[in-house]
Amino acid sequence: MKNKNLLLAIFFIMAPIVSLFAQDQIQKLFRSSTAVFDVAEYGKNTRRIGMAHNPQTGDVEVTTIDTPFGKAKQTKVYFEVDGKFGYELHVRELENLDAYTIQAFFHNKSDDNTYLRAFDLFSMDRSFGGQVDLSKPEDWLVTPLMEHHHAETLAEMDKRFKEVGLFYNTATDNSFLLGPTGPGDAHCNVHVTKQKIRAIVRMDQVLVEPGEVRRSEEMIFIKEDKDKNIDVWTKWVAITHNAKLDRDPVYGWCSWYDRTTKIDEAHVMNVTKTIKENPNTFGRGIIQIDDGYQKMDGDWSANEKFPSGMANVAKEIRAIGATPGVWFAPLMINPEHPFAKANPDALQKNAKGIESFMNPNPFHPSGAKWLNPTNAKAKEFLFNIIKDARDRGFGYIKIDFNGIGAVYDNPKLTRLQTFRELYTLYREAAGDDMYILSCLGQPTRGVIGFIDAARVGPDSHPAHFSHCLESVLRFQIFHKVWWNNDADVSYLEYKLPSRRVGHTPQQGMWHTWHNTVALTGGTAMISEPIDAPDVKEVWRNYEIMRPGVIEQTKLLTLGKSPNNTVFGFTAKREFGDFGVYNLYNVDKEKENDVTINLVEAGLPKDTKCAVYDFWKNEVVSYATNTYTAEKLYSNSSQLVRFTPIEDDKLKVLGSNLHLSIGANEITKLTVKGSGVKVELSDAGAQEGDIIFFSKKGIQAGNAKNCKIKNIESLGNNLWKVTLSERKWDTKQSFSLKTVVM
Repeated sequence: MKNKNLLLAIFFIMAPIVSLFAQDQIQKLFRSSTAVFDVAEYGKNTRRIGMAHNPQTGDVEVTTIDTPFGKAKQTKVYFEVDGKFGYELHVRELENLDAYTIQAFFHNKSDDNTYLRAFDLFSMDRSFGGQVDLSKPEDWLVTPLMEHHHAETLAEMDKRFKEVGLFYNTATDNSFLLGPTGPGDAHCNVHVTKQKIRAIVRMDQVLVEPGEVRRSEEMIFIKEDKDKNIDVWTKWVAITHNAKLDRDPVYGWCSWYDRTTKIDEAHVMNVTKTIKENPNTFGRGIIQIDDGYQKMDGDWSANEKFPSGMANVAKEIRAIGATPGVWFAPLMINPEHPFAKANPDALQKNAKGIESFMNPNPFHPSGAKWLNPTNAKAKEFLFNIIKDARDRGFGYIKIDFNGIGAVYDNPKLTRLQTFRELYTLYREAAGDDMYILSCLGQPTRGVIGFIDAARVGPDSHPAHFSHCLESVLRFQIFHKVWWNNDADVSYLEYKLPSRRVGHTPQQGMWHTWHNTVALTGGTAMISEPIDAPDVKEVWRNYEIMRPGVIEQTKLLTLGKSPNNTVFGFTAKREFGDFGVYNLYNVDKEKENDVTINLVEAGLPKDTKCAVYDFWKNEVVSYATNTYTAEKLYSNSSQLVRFTPIEDDKLKVLGSNLHLSIGANEITKLTVKGSGVKVELSDAGAQEGDIIFFSKKGIQAGNAKNCKIKNIESLGNNLWKVTLSERKWDTKQSFSLKTVVM
């Protein structure tokens, strides 16, 4: 008690320097912050150090430091026990944000090895010093942002989840976020149990030798508005983890759902030929060969189904102007592989020394063992896997099965550090030009800075889109901030006879997924037998998603509702702003209405908007401030564009050329007198319609690299202009003339 009083006195003596926050709140953080460690031997003599257990040593130190979001007042305090173990805490209060960060340091001044289990950084309950009012836990919705646990109220939730939590009060609109900002040393957890919130840094029992100091992750507590909380946190992590954002979205074909492990060279060459002969449909994107080409797991050279060899296959794909891609599971190795037999120390083992093993399955009938990514020989082996792909001419690699185990050759590495070292190796082997997609399923900070795209959901089997959407929509916050998001593939119709992996139960569910893959914006991939006649009939459904949407899309309901119902963007254009949103009924059993607040979506208040439905290809309504999609079937959606009509000027109201409804394909609209010029990119379908609002008549003018096929009056000042013969890789334009009717 004496030491606590002394600390309190120090704070008040420093009152002219230390903010009220530092005087009042930091004391509570200090009291609850501890490190948990074992002395001499892991699992024995477990100890805890922190303010609640140990005396403060030295003075409180206050300085001003720089952060990625401006200046912060940093307060440092140090505790020590028996002259052997120290605990140092840094709390930084942001000057320009209602936020602070906290980071701890463990000092081993003893003569013994220690094994650091965790930093219990701080905890919150209903009486959290006035920072937030948690007295009505039923009003607080808690949304995990890095795994697909369902959002629950604080009153209901009783779980630990990965890394970060978004908290939103549905009664007051207040919000706060708790999560790691860097430097990328250790994973974190947020514990929500019995209406209490704890922030934990998992140190994975790393070895801290005598004389060493080990730091925790820095975690942020920010309580601005909901969207700003997310924006600051994701961008802070991007900065500290050196996010790689220098690659554009990609599109193409993947073999997995088309043929699974039965893929062969002949089919890949048929696909390549089809793409070569139909550039206006397929462009020149990725042609990615998935699992099934390898001799065995670990030997990623061509098996007998690829008689020309992988280098020649890659060469043929490059010859048509496409990018050859290939799948790997670098850590997976066949038990009969010579390297696995010769190097048992390079294989993953559990804490009891038993080798990790994947049981045989239809795709990998021999089962598999796993390489230890910290073993020197395994590192060399892994490096050469990626380098060989580069040397064979592949420009795109898909890395799958990322399990790294938990026992490492270097006892000073956490799981996060091990993962980041592994992906450092992958990037060094691949070189800067190779496009790397990591199949994660859920986000991890382990790959930020090394990859170009990340899979942010489970495999998109045609029957399981609703499960995929739970993850993909929530994780859209990371797109173009940490990496490009990959939703996995889409399909060209809900049911096709030539498809081998099955079909989607409802067309509405397929529409929802197809819309979402395009709106995600990172990778627009398909996995159909595109050379089959029945698939050819629906090629246009690929054209409308290529490439993914260029705008930054967001889930408007994120944090505010457990339901991922409103997803899209509002585009700013010189010729008129507009919004495009997919309104999705998440209910798996019954029909529902879905409502969007247009003002929250970024559209002008009290302004009439035309509502264009993409799949109906018509203006279906007009709305002001809110719009409701009525009686949507289960798992179905309505993809709509909202265009403000504030005056009598000619406007674009819709387009069925691309699922962005004008954001990707229409680059410029110029009106001079009675003349109208529309400039187009090469995105989207070869043929389709653009819907205009005009109080005057519209007549066709000239066209470049496309044709005006027809102009039709739809009544109510609406006009449909039908284009055809649009050319890929070529900008297009056409002119119109307005006339008095």
